[in-house]
Amino acid sequence: MSMMKTDPYWWEAAPRPDIARSNVPAKIDVAVVGSGYTGLIAALKLSAAGRSVAVFDSGAIGSGASSRNSGFVGRTLKYSFGDLVKAKGLSHAIATYQEMQVAFRAVADTVAEYGIDCAFKVHGRLIVAETPQQYEDLNREYELRQLHLGSPFETLDKSALLREIGSPRYLGGVVLPDLASIHPGLYHQGLVNAALARGVALHPFTRVGKLIPQAQGFAVETARGNLAARDVIMATNGYTDGLLPWLQRRLIPFDAWQMATEELPAGLINQLLPKDRTYIDSYMNIDAIRRSPDGSRILYCGKTGQRSDQVTMGRRLSAELRAVFPDLGDVGVSHSWTGRCAATFDLLPHLGTQDGIHYAVGYCFAGLPMGSHFGRLLAQRILTPGVVKSVFADQAFKTVPFYQGNNWFVPWMMRYYDLKEGKRQVA
Repeated sequence: MSMMKTDPYWWEAAPRPDIARSNVPAKIDVAVVGSGYTGLIAALKLSAAGRSVAVFDSGAIGSGASSRNSGFVGRTLKYSFGDLVKAKGLSHAIATYQEMQVAFRAVADTVAEYGIDCAFKVHGRLIVAETPQQYEDLNREYELRQLHLGSPFETLDKSALLREIGSPRYLGGVVLPDLASIHPGLYHQGLVNAALARGVALHPFTRVGKLIPQAQGFAVETARGNLAARDVIMATNGYTDGLLPWLQRRLIPFDAWQMATEELPAGLINQLLPKDRTYIDSYMNIDAIRRSPDGSRILYCGKTGQRSDQVTMGRRLSAELRAVFPDLGDVGVSHSWTGRCAATFDLLPHLGTQDGIHYAVGYCFAGLPMGSHFGRLLAQRILTPGVVKSVFADQAFKTVPFYQGNNWFVPWMMRYYDLKEGKRQVA
């Protein structure tokens, strides 16, 4: 058995770009802090409109969550459509989930616009239920979405489910046929290539230490020199630090854990995941499964918010995966890794401007579509202030007293959800 790697599986095909460190410009139209999907897409759109843009990252370009995530492309929030109807009314729920569909399309549109070869594939998602209550709730939720949004779905009982997933664990589920997946590392790499080709300056290992308001914009102090910027974008999500304390107080960073199996026989993969969809369960603290884009491995995401090291967590995730698929046997783990995400106290993404600084953060498990969508919106807000509308923009952004960004409570909160919902724990 080969040694378990602790870099993301995605970096095998898309290693982090080796970008030469260039001089920091003295003046720029827009300084973007953070080089994930949000920051790069905002930079691309601003550059296309004629603005000079520089992107800064404290580490390698795109070494954060954008090149580490599971590559699921969906349109769902932590608040279900039904929950939003009850909390804020039908019209607000419809507007919210219609915008989630726009975010979903933003990924496909971005792939097409920049000609990115990243295994983008519409092959549907299977959401499985372990309990009768989960099965009933799933059907009720997706009947509502079909009625008010026109979203297609198919209900599966246990016998039909066995044609979709080779596991005895679940009693039913729903298939959403029009959802997609992507290779997140190659998607990000394509954005990097597009940005470099279009003259966007990328500055790796260049931490921004201070933003000082000026009469016309900001003085931006970085680890490699200072500059003046007319506008500043914060696109740091789970990696937000004390650069903007107001924002840090409103974000709850957490670790998302993933593993990749060693290569498996094609016959076994086809037995376990015959339809090559993306797969999630119905718990608050979801587990997620998919094939690797080349069909040679199973990728598994779980234990969100827990604290450990990659090797230990890889073993724990492997045990959980074998409990789902007993026929896997003693499969080895080739890669085990983590990425830093961010939730908000209201479990909704937020887009806005604070003290003149534009931000888009708090993706709450929907980072790939929301990051792609919000990158576009940030650029539009700078280019045409006051024109762009979003249900997520300029909303009350809550925090709690005395919270300064320390996420000590996250593992306990996730365990609480697991206990409340009766989620079984294998390792």
